[in-house]
Amino acid sequence: MKDRQDIGIRGINEKSLEAWEELYKNYYPALCSYSENLVKRSDVTQDIVQELLVNLWRSDRLFNTQEELTYFLYKATYNNSLNYLRTCKIQTGILSTIRENTLSEDAPFSDKHFAETIREELLRQLHLHIQKLPPERRRIILLSLEGRKREEIAQILGISPNTVKAQKTCALKTLRDALKNSAIYSLLLIFC
Repeated sequence: MKDRQDIGIRGINEKSLEAWEELYKNYYPALCSYSENLVKRSDVTQDIVQELLVNLWRSDRLFNTQEELTYFLYKATYNNSLNYLRTCKIQTGILSTIRENTLSEDAPFSDKHFAETIREELLRQLHLHIQKLPPERRRIILLSLEGRKREEIAQILGISPNTVKAQKTCALKTLRDALKNSAIYSLLLIFC
């Protein structure tokens, strides 16, 4: 059985159509079910899992074992499902604000509300860019956002405070550069 798994992993890493058909057959229904438990919409879960598999196919990611592949697929499905829910929540909030302001005759959609909407979208984009950071930098930024100090982060991650400082500086530069190219960032500067 181990040899068959090794061949399957090798096929996945080498982008063998046969291996990927097997991966799809073995994982797609289970990942859809897992995602549906989180987002409660089967049509959306299919898109989430399909996008995950397409992105994995396009990536250079390699796996050493079946367990590593399985962990990755479930973790990515979990994260993508939560991102979908977060995006829905933000969109619902934006639409609700717009609806409230357009339905009320004496409360036109003001610059203040527009600025708040832009800030929310910028935060959403920031979280998406944080997810794209290398794992250690992502952990450092997320711990920083929780309000943890450099020494505490260093202790949690088992690294030096100087490493935390250097990694955080690099991560913040990456995030600044990513957001600077965003149209939302430009709108934020104009209206806020």
